[in-house]
Amino acid sequence: MSECNRRTFMLQLVAGGSALALSRWSLAEEAKTAVLTEDDAYAKSMGFRLDTTQVDQAKYPKHTVEQKCSECQLFSGEPGEPLGPCSFFGKRLVPVDGWCRNFKPNAAA
Repeated sequence: MSECNRRTFMLQLVAGGSALALSRWSLAEEAKTAVLTEDDAYAKSMGFRLDTTQVDQAKYPKHTVEQKCSECQLFSGEPGEPLGPCSFFGKRLVPVDGWCRNFKPNAAA
């Protein structure tokens, strides 16, 4: 390999690596602001509802209206905010009054 070809290769390698890193960062930032919907295929499979009072009691007999995202271990939203990230759904935003069948009650403080 000549000196010029090595230099070109190294520049292309650095440029490609930078582009890859920036695209991954961009996707991660987008996921932080994506709001989960009931139409999402994975959300449907988990029985996700934007409002815990709208859960089908026949389909999920163990559900109670006290079970909501804001009371779940997997929810990490700030107090007073209407939405917060859920670690189960890849940090996508869910409403505090939402519910899914993976509900895990918060441990007593």
